[in-house]
Amino acid sequence: MKCGRNARRFRRMAAVFALASVAETVFSATLAGAPNNEVQTVQAGAVPLELVRIPAGRFLMGSSRGDRDERPVHEVFLADDFYMGKTEVTVRQFRAFVEATGYTTVAEREGAAWHTPSPGNMKRARRCNWRCPGFESSDDHPVVCLCYLDAAAFCAWLSARSGQPIRLPTEAEWEYACCAGTPGDAGAALGQAAWLDAARGEHPHPVAQRAPSAWGLYDMLGNAAEWCADLYHWDYAQAPADGSANFTSDVPADAALRRVLRGGSWCSPPTSCRPSFRGPAQQALRATDTGFRVVRSGRTAAPGTSVRKRRRPAARSVPDLPAVLALHVDGTTFDFVRICPGRFMMGSPHHYVDEYNWTYEMPAREVTIDHAYYMGVTEVTVEQFRLFVEQTGYLTDAEKQGWAFVTGEKDWHFEPLIDWRCPGHMPTDREPVVCLGWYDAVAFCQWLSQKTGRRMRLPSEAEWEYACRAGTTGDHAGCLGEVGWYAWNSGGRTQPVARKKPNAWGLYDMQGNAWEWVQDLYHRDGAGAPSDGSAWCDTAAVDPRGITRGGSFYNPEWLCRSYIRMQTPLGHVVHYNNGLRLVCEVSEPGN
Repeated sequence: MKCGRNARRFRRMAAVFALASVAETVFSATLAGAPNNEVQTVQAGAVPLELVRIPAGRFLMGSSRGDRDERPVHEVFLADDFYMGKTEVTVRQFRAFVEATGYTTVAEREGAAWHTPSPGNMKRARRCNWRCPGFESSDDHPVVCLCYLDAAAFCAWLSARSGQPIRLPTEAEWEYACCAGTPGDAGAALGQAAWLDAARGEHPHPVAQRAPSAWGLYDMLGNAAEWCADLYHWDYAQAPADGSANFTSDVPADAALRRVLRGGSWCSPPTSCRPSFRGPAQQALRATDTGFRVVRSGRTAAPGTSVRKRRRPAARSVPDLPAVLALHVDGTTFDFVRICPGRFMMGSPHHYVDEYNWTYEMPAREVTIDHAYYMGVTEVTVEQFRLFVEQTGYLTDAEKQGWAFVTGEKDWHFEPLIDWRCPGHMPTDREPVVCLGWYDAVAFCQWLSQKTGRRMRLPSEAEWEYACRAGTTGDHAGCLGEVGWYAWNSGGRTQPVARKKPNAWGLYDMQGNAWEWVQDLYHRDGAGAPSDGSAWCDTAAVDPRGITRGGSFYNPEWLCRSYIRMQTPLGHVVHYNNGLRLVCEVSEPGN
């Protein structure tokens, strides 16, 4: 499951050069003496929490040399002073909150947190939480193993107790304060100001032991990654210019909203410990390096973040629609086939639960698809995805974090430098693009919608299974060896699309080749599931998971059945065999 030696060596050298380039920019900054900024104290119970005044001002937010999500560089004007925590919130300060309220963190309720001491060494650590993160943690250490929801709860308590508007910083406030009046990625010199993976010891350190920034803030870079209030977007195209948080949602599920982590941490490389670096993370993500600092200001807190519900297409007569649809985007063609309305039995007559208590099937139930839609004839290919990346500079989740979840010669493990360009082999343009997370798939659909003027999205789970079955009722929509690439015929890698036989409705590779993302979030059983073919995106799960369908080149025959559904992490755990297939909605006349 490795790339060729030369290709792998080139990728490692490129990564080293990129790291050296960014590190040179950061380390070349000079450390200014801290001015006599005003400091205020807020009491967290009997424990003081110091806040430093940050003056109003203008700055250029983002970086033209960093990751694509740090662009475009844009001017932000913060019209009012605000106060920011002198340090990250400490164990002592967070304990005062817990003792006063009895609050239980998400890591404690769910019984685990993520531990990432180095790239490729990520693991889910059981019984890991802010009280016992797996390393020494004194009262003066930054509190870690906290998710955005925990940080927001602390701010709400401190606001109520102090009578002052305490909240998480916006991204703009955080970056402005971190830069402390210096341009771009300068800030304080990392060697003097930050605990990161270049520092000895695989753990955070007590706060305020390194040099402060020019505005008197400690550990803005390194030590603990810090939560911000904003919802994450993969660029700054619609970012506010007044320093407020961006609360517009661009994903089709409230539970899947992502916030932003800033500053890198004790286990981050220098490339992540920059003022402009942005780390997307689900709201319930908690890790041994996630903490926060607070802000006090008159700016209002977060408004409601409801997701705009997608209008389902109205039923219309099928004869008005062409049977096939070809959309041309800058020399690249996207082919679709019309799927007519109909009724079918979705789910399985079986009930299989594996050794990890994972359920792979739902009980059979009748579903009525009352609308026509167009589905991609093939999975999205490397060539098609590359067009998206070349035109937008998009960086996938696997590229952003530097590793993906793979298997092969070894059991499932995190492998560095695995992404859609090199998912363990060198794919050709006509192979399905893989190594994509759910957010990557959603972003691709949004881009293609803008390019074509048509509504592109992932299929609902019901739409996917209805199209996969194509009128069949058995385990597979035909002989699997004839219609799909799977463990016994794929050679352990993806194969060019449309080389096997299509199903009865003209769709290729619905079973095998690549797991395909659907729009729905995972539910263990069918209680409350929609019966009209729409996506089921509502969930009370703290750690929502997505769903992939169809099996892949790596899987045995039973995992490529028409009704098999794989619960799959949405973002930070990116599997090397996950891809996507598009749905193009039917537009009403005049739309």
